[in-house]
Amino acid sequence: MAKRKTVWEDCDILVVGGGMAGTGAAYEARYWGRDMRIICAEKANIDRSGAVAQGLYAINCYMGMQWDENQPEDHVRYARNDLMGLVREDLAFDMARHVD
Repeated sequence: MAKRKTVWEDCDILVVGGGMAGTGAAYEARYWGRDMRIICAEKANIDRSGAVAQGLYAINCYMGMQWDENQPEDHVRYARNDLMGLVREDLAFDMARHVD
């Protein structure tokens, strides 16, 4: 295994993660903190990092239905709460029932 190289950078705001939330946070930080040095640290290529870039959603392709861990209704309830009610429950249910 190659030896890791440590890089030290000074910044005012460090955003960890270059997924949808991380890039959104970095964008807002730049907007509101124009004179600040902002770094977005990402473990992978930022163009295809995170669940959204892969076409996924919070369900992350696993429900555990075959072991009775979760059911599609559980995902619908999660999505409804997470999105403050702004969800098409029929579509969330349909997506969840095809995951496992």
